[in-house]
Amino acid sequence: MTFRFRRVVTGHSAGGKAVLRSDEVVTSEPRLPGYEARVFWCTGRFPASNDEEGFDDGAPGPKGSRVLFRMAEFAPGEPQRPNMHRTETQDVAVVLSGQLDMVLDSGEVVERLEAGDVLVQRGTSHSWVPRGEEPVRVLFVLMDALPVRIGDAVLREDLSVFGGQLSPMPPD
Repeated sequence: MTFRFRRVVTGHSAGGKAVLRSDEVVTSEPRLPGYEARVFWCTGRFPASNDEEGFDDGAPGPKGSRVLFRMAEFAPGEPQRPNMHRTETQDVAVVLSGQLDMVLDSGEVVERLEAGDVLVQRGTSHSWVPRGEEPVRVLFVLMDALPVRIGDAVLREDLSVFGGQLSPMPPD
């Protein structure tokens, strides 16, 4: 199931001209059975810096300042384990290929997200279910967010389903 893609990063010369900083093929990494992904950029602060001094090649910063970009692929078929979870992030999911459902803990289902569809996930408890016969490729953009507040209740991150094997963001 391993997949590859090209990551190109630009920057500036000492004279202020646009230059190529890196151009490489990166390979996905297994994260869970039936799910591979690769972070290809994470901001070290927000707003992000485009300065050359201190160029960090996408190294993550402390919690509260990160925007993470991940390419992911789900194997076709039902997940081998339930994956209902909540993160303290606001996520944008762009489906690049295949079909994917998102199931909410309320029982609502967003059915058949397909290539070109965009979903904004705002700290809700959700799970992903690939549909169809082909792998599902998704570009995720995750932004640190405050925990959800509903009245006096605070809905914190819940990744217990992953048994400590998976976190959406890199450690602080």
